[in-house]
Amino acid sequence: MANLTALVYNWWNLYVRFYDAEHHREAITSRPALMQGVARQVQSGGQRKIKISILHEQGERIIRAVGVISSQLQEFMRIAEQCSIAQRRAFLLTRLLQRWLGGKWLPGVPTEAAPLLSG
Repeated sequence: MANLTALVYNWWNLYVRFYDAEHHREAITSRPALMQGVARQVQSGGQRKIKISILHEQGERIIRAVGVISSQLQEFMRIAEQCSIAQRRAFLLTRLLQRWLGGKWLPGVPTEAAPLLSG
């Protein structure tokens, strides 16, 4: 159970880095704010979407954060569809760790990733 908990906390930290790559956010402080909502899955026209109603007092800020994260993940998925698993891994890690990489890319990142990695 401890390993599973550590894994979830680590993935949460990486998820939040899609919104703010400059700051380290611990799951114990950032997760309650981002998880104060009710979600439901809606299926229409062969697509599944998740609709979230935010209940937190800083709802507007959280909605913006989740929107940024969602759009970046959608762009990542669009690019990653055409990549090998190694390229996907290099792309994801380059995006999440760009603060420590100092603007460098890990080997194997596809050239189509430039817009997401530069902005």
